[in-house]
Amino acid sequence: MDRSSLEALLTPILTAADPTGFAVRVAVLPDGDRPESGDWHEAAWSTIEGTPHASLLVGPGGAVTLAPGVYRVWVEITAPPEKPVVASPRFHID
Repeated sequence: MDRSSLEALLTPILTAADPTGFAVRVAVLPDGDRPESGDWHEAAWSTIEGTPHASLLVGPGGAVTLAPGVYRVWVEITAPPEKPVVASPRFHID
């Protein structure tokens, strides 16, 4: 992804149950960092070819603006009584 791009950052969530009825939050952090309370952003669900994706608008004017570097997406799903947190593979911003 280019640093000047404004687009939905989609993170697939692979699970046996459909999570899209639950609240989802996303944190986008430099690789090696773990999310803290102020890092989370309300996200939305998008389903692509049957796979649910946590979606967050990133880039200039989005929820997060990213400088060049290596990042990881963290997804938190509030599905009482559970609240799983899932980390994505690393990705690059050019």
